[in-house]
Amino acid sequence: MCTSFVLHEDRTYIGMNFDLSERPIKMAISGVHQLFILQQEGDRFLPAIGFNRKGIFMNLHMVNPNEEGKYKRNRNSVHMMRLFDEVLSEKVKTTVLPTYFQEKEIVNVPDYSVQSLIVAPNKKSFIVEPGKKYIDTDQLEDDFMILTNFSVRDAMEHEDSALQGPGSDRYQAAYAELSNRRGNFSVEQGLTILKQTAQWEGDYPTQLSMIFTPEDESIYFSLKGNYKRIYKFSFSDRMLTTVSGFERHFSLLVKKKGVLLSELEGWG
Repeated sequence: MCTSFVLHEDRTYIGMNFDLSERPIKMAISGVHQLFILQQEGDRFLPAIGFNRKGIFMNLHMVNPNEEGKYKRNRNSVHMMRLFDEVLSEKVKTTVLPTYFQEKEIVNVPDYSVQSLIVAPNKKSFIVEPGKKYIDTDQLEDDFMILTNFSVRDAMEHEDSALQGPGSDRYQAAYAELSNRRGNFSVEQGLTILKQTAQWEGDYPTQLSMIFTPEDESIYFSLKGNYKRIYKFSFSDRMLTTVSGFERHFSLLVKKKGVLLSELEGWG
């Protein structure tokens, strides 16, 4: 189901819990500047989260469908997977996204309904839900944005004092922590928020928790709720390394073919 957030202070911190039914998940390089988290669907691996070395981030969260966001084909429609590709590959520059969202009709792909948190390198972020008006940081008083699995746009327009819908409890927990933070934020604080919003039971347990720090081109992450064992991926050398909680040091070069996260669980 997933929980994600972005905090824009002097530095930017992007956090996400990837909540998913048990299945193969892998991390793979794409091109020169992109890293994808992919999940297996049938006999294919499909991207769910994307990182760009320049500080661009985009993910896909499940959300209830709406009629206006249903898949359609016309010259003005852009489905979410095309948007995912165009943003991370920089075919569409993040600086023009407000105009792009006003000119294009963002729709879902067939049989799926997702929304997205998009983070740009200029300390500007967006929430995009097919069929609804986008949200950007200029529309909010906070210096952070949070996304779970209900429509944030609907909540804003109805001025809900008590948020309702899938993931509203996780949203409120993250909001409280980000609102009450003291002093300089850190990777450790980000991981604490992810631990507090992780799902331990049900159909969608947390498989992967990650903090992206664009200024150091690094992604820190843990697997399956084990926040004592922290891994790190660095864009500078494309190496995946152990950070803490391991008896000895491991490292691996991430390539286009990718690495299954289940392989990393075996690092002791």
